[in-house]
Amino acid sequence: MLFLQTSGTGPNLVLLHGFCENSTCFNEQVFLLKDFFSVTVIDLPGVGKSPYMENLSIEKMADAVHHTLQENGIQEMVMIGHSMGGYVTLSYAKKYEETLKGFGLLHSTANPDNEERKLKREQAMAVISEKGHEHYVRQFIPPLFAPGYANKAKLDFMVEEGLKTSRNAVLGQILSMKQRPSSREFIQETNLPVFFMAGKMDAIIPEKDMIEQAAMVKQGYINVLENSAHMGMIEEPDACATAIREFTTTCFA
Repeated sequence: MLFLQTSGTGPNLVLLHGFCENSTCFNEQVFLLKDFFSVTVIDLPGVGKSPYMENLSIEKMADAVHHTLQENGIQEMVMIGHSMGGYVTLSYAKKYEETLKGFGLLHSTANPDNEERKLKREQAMAVISEKGHEHYVRQFIPPLFAPGYANKAKLDFMVEEGLKTSRNAVLGQILSMKQRPSSREFIQETNLPVFFMAGKMDAIIPEKDMIEQAAMVKQGYINVLENSAHMGMIEEPDACATAIREFTTTCFA
């Protein structure tokens, strides 16, 4: 079972962290949302306080999330995932749709990796093999923030938290993301509300891609953070929390 922490009372909101992160990436969101919802954060396998899982895949992560939520009596929820956590959310929604009132992609995408992205995953694994995962994490995290991001304390915190992810987990997550299937057909077919949050300066998941996907969904909601790149929950915490609160409230209305 994975590490789970719940704060607040009310309808269930589950937040899943991204690659080279753990549940602490949502500290500000939990603080801002716990007066409205029962906010649950989870450490994915091999991250933070959760044990590592062999032969990792996005689907296996989704199954582990489901088992952990069931063990803790969380059976009806809105789930929102950041980046890789969005891929886990999509996999979860495909398999356990009946437990969801809606779901969201925070700087994430229903598209699979294209060939260019797969090559970058392979290059990342090569860097880790040559120079170590600590070197990789220190180089990987700062560019996720918008150019000129001024809060060094928050950036340093994210780097230090990223370094807590084991080498095996980092490699397993990279391979899992590279091998994940497309979810485009699923988001077109689902009757659930789907939330998209984009960063205006996000070079990894461009705003235009998220707008295009939101237009495919039967009940699509999209917010664009004007001063964020890939880390909107940290770069613009208040605006991010407001958008999540409005979406989640709509789902439970």
